[in-house]
Amino acid sequence: MRDQKISRSVPMKGHPDYIPALDGIRGLAIILVLIIHLTLQSHPHTQSLLLNAVIGFCNLGWAGVDLFFVLSGFLITGILYDGVDRPSFFRNFYARRFLRIFPLYYASLLVLLLLSGPLGIGWHGSQFILLGYLQNVAPLRAAIPATVFQYTGHFWSLAVEEQFYLVWPCLVFLIRDRKKLIITALTLAAMAPILRTTILLTHIVSRYECYEFTLCRMDSLLIGSALALAIRGPARSMVLKFSPAVFPLLLFVCIGFQVWVTNGNNLVAGHGDFFYTVGFTPLAVSFAALVGCALRPRSLTGHIFQNATLRWFGRHSYGIYIMHFIFLNTSFIGKFPRLFLETKFHSELLGVVLGGIPALLITLICAWLSYRYYEGPFLRLKRHFQARVQPGTSA
Repeated sequence: MRDQKISRSVPMKGHPDYIPALDGIRGLAIILVLIIHLTLQSHPHTQSLLLNAVIGFCNLGWAGVDLFFVLSGFLITGILYDGVDRPSFFRNFYARRFLRIFPLYYASLLVLLLLSGPLGIGWHGSQFILLGYLQNVAPLRAAIPATVFQYTGHFWSLAVEEQFYLVWPCLVFLIRDRKKLIITALTLAAMAPILRTTILLTHIVSRYECYEFTLCRMDSLLIGSALALAIRGPARSMVLKFSPAVFPLLLFVCIGFQVWVTNGNNLVAGHGDFFYTVGFTPLAVSFAALVGCALRPRSLTGHIFQNATLRWFGRHSYGIYIMHFIFLNTSFIGKFPRLFLETKFHSELLGVVLGGIPALLITLICAWLSYRYYEGPFLRLKRHFQARVQPGTSA
């Protein structure tokens, strides 16, 4: 008999069970991504110790994508598990995903196609790879020209999530049992570091192609999924109780091993051997514990992530993620201000710290406009694909 559900899925804003702190965590994730991409064009090693320190700190932002994965796995699995016994399970799930993800993604590709001339983009058929969310598959990724990758290189993470959405709902529907789903999620998650290590040792594909491949990154999504399932059972109180200890402990363990592996020369770069093999997995557990901290009633973590600014970034994170890389890599908006500051004031540090501000401001404005006037009408259509609650079941 299927387990009695202890906690319902975390719904969207406006729902009585909406948890604002999770928007704040999403906001932290996008801010981390912005921090690293704002300094992406900077040289990692310069003569300035201060500049090296600033760039090194900003490089921490790579972990924002992993935080996104954990949170996505957590939220999506909660929705799937809570709705698996209700009518139109697949129709409702995929229609709502379509309305949330596809309109802005495909609109951004259309804009890039229309501006191919001014932006100097030569597609050579690679648009079909991006249309099919296949840009993270090694042979196809290699076929994407540099002029295309310059504006769409960050879309790999969207492909990972879309491919996950194709398979995981089917497993949830077939298995249904909460305990068996937890075992399945953790077993599959454990396969990811094994696969990454095998690829690293055998050089089947390049390191970065390994980093983008869904089977190599599924541990973060599945660990978030396991958390969603765990808090819907009798272990909820224990999971939430130990989350405040697990989060900093595993975070420091990850940093410590990275220091040890690189002899202290690469403290915050996420693509060293430790992370490429096993490190992404404990980092995902640490981030899952952070989500657990935010779920604790009246917790300091929950209070911090209810900050209005973090929640604003979280609410607009999808548009920000889609657009920021495009604007940052547009010469006049993203590159010229940095070069101007470096040349005018003879300061690389000033260029690194302030050069990305014009692109950032344009991104935030466009993301807000998109969410309000373009994405909003699609999101409102999601109300037509709500699961109908049967008498005697939880809402």
